[in-house]
Formats: sequence, C-alpha cells, structure tokens
Amino acid sequence: MKKSVMLLVCLLGLSACSTKFSYRFLDWAIGWEQEDYVTLDKTQQKAFDTLVEKMVFWHQSKELAHYVVQLKEVENLIKTNELTPLLWAEHVDIAKRHWFRVFEFAMPELLPIIMSLTDSQVKQILTKLREDEQALVKEFAGKSPEQLQKDADKRLQKQFEDWLGSVSAEQKSLIHQYNQQRLSTLDMWLEYRHEWLRQFEVALGQRADKVLLTERLTLLMTQPDELKSEQHKAFLRQNTEAFGTLLLAMNGSLSAKQSKHFYKKLGKLIQDLTELNQEALEKEFKSMKALST
Repeated sequence: MKKSVMLLVCLLGLSACSTKFSYRFLDWAIGWEQEDYVTLDKTQQKAFDTLVEKMVFWHQSKELAHYVVQLKEVENLIKTNELTPLLWAEHVDIAKRHWFRVFEFAMPELLPIIMSLTDSQVKQILTKLREDEQALVKEFAGKSPEQLQKDADKRLQKQFEDWLGSVSAEQKSLIHQYNQQRLSTLDMWLEYRHEWLRQFEVALGQRADKVLLTERLTLLMTQPDELKSEQHKAFLRQNTEAFGTLLLAMNGSLSAKQSKHFYKKLGKLIQDLTELNQEALEKEFKSMKALST
C-alpha cells in the first residue's frame, strides 16, 4: 500500500468529514458572511442571492470535477514515484487557479452589485476589513520567533492529526524541522495584505467606472501575486517546495494505522465530491430535458 497518498490531503484543504453536509449549506454560509461585512438593500440582496445560487450550482456541477481530477493526478504521481517538491508546487498553483475561476464566473453579475453600493455601504465594508487586518496584526504582534514557530508547529500537528489520527514523536520532529528552516514571510505577508486592502479601497472609490473597476478587481482577485515583492514570491515558492519535501518525509514515516486512517478519510472525500458533482449534473440534465419537451 502506498503510504505517500497522504500528500493529497494538503492539496485542496478539504475535509472528508461532513463534506456533503457542509456543501449543502454553502449558499447560507456565504450569505451569513456577506451580512457580516455589509447590509444590502432589497434589490442588491436579491441580486446577490441569485448570484450565490448560480455560483454554488456552477461550482458543484463544473468545479468539483476538477478537484477530483487533481486529487487523482497527484495520487498517480505518487504511485508511479514521480512526485517531487517541484511538481507539488505546480499542483499548488493549479489549486489556486480553482479560486480564480470562481471569481471569473461571478464577475459579470457581481460588478453591478458593487457599482450600486452607497458610500455608507462601502464604508461598512472597509471598516470590517480594517478590523480584520488589525486582528491579524494583533495576533502576531510581540511574539518572538520561537513563539511563532511553536504556534506553527501546533497548527501543522493538528492538521496532520486530523488526517492521520495521531502524530508520532518522529513526525513532530519533522514538522518542527520544517518550521525551523522555513523562510520568514510574516512581515511581507502583512505588508501585502495592507497593500491589497489599500488598492481594494481605491477600486471601490472608483466603482462608477465599470472598466476601471473590472481591471482593478481582476488584478486583486485573480492576480494578487502582482502586489507581492519579488523576494516575497521567491520565499513563498521555496517554502512551498520545502513543504513538499516535508510531506514526502511524513509519508515515509506513516504507520499502518495512520495509513488506514488516511485512506478511509481521503476515500470519503473523493466519494463525497464525486457524488455532489453527479447530483448537480443529474439536476442539470433533468432541467434541460424538461425545457426540450
């Protein structure tokens, strides 16, 4: 049995536990999150709800298949012993593009909603985003490199425990080694987030210009790396490849029990994604058939 299939878990950040249950409430979750940032009027809310409904169905019927394909592609690379840290980094880039397609789908119907926002609504959005930014800065402020590394170790250990059932002393050491050698990008990341928010504020301030708004939002949502320094991008790339190396080492250390736990969880994830996709395709087929009769 190939223990190294454990790599798949980090590809999409998905959990096999309650995937289908969570997905069925995705539209509600998006709406709840939206209300936390801005209060829309009735016309705007109706347009937004319609967009979310379309987007969730599109994602279920079209995008989930991409996730399953990518998981299986990585699995095949592992089974043929062809997966490398470099290929891992390339698959991370592919996974990022899944998000970009979501924005590209939503853009045509999202633009009119953004353009219709009042100054008061824009202020509400920016106030919440600034609060989020301040909370992030506060979370990391004043912590020593040692404390930051300790926190990072705990986060990674928790993720691996979720998928493996447990983490051995050897595996904890591998995680600690990775975090110890990882290039620090915290300051650059916080600076990047601040610049992103600044440019987003500029975009909202110029929302009456549809062409300019489209250009700015496309940059911010699908080309965010353009706002990062060359050093930041280089460090992120090196860290991604280093994480691939960590995963390979972790895979080589799995016990039979950990491997069984992972395969069961991964299998449930792939099954859930496949079934959700098939449900949407069947619904789409029935709708098309009804229209043709």
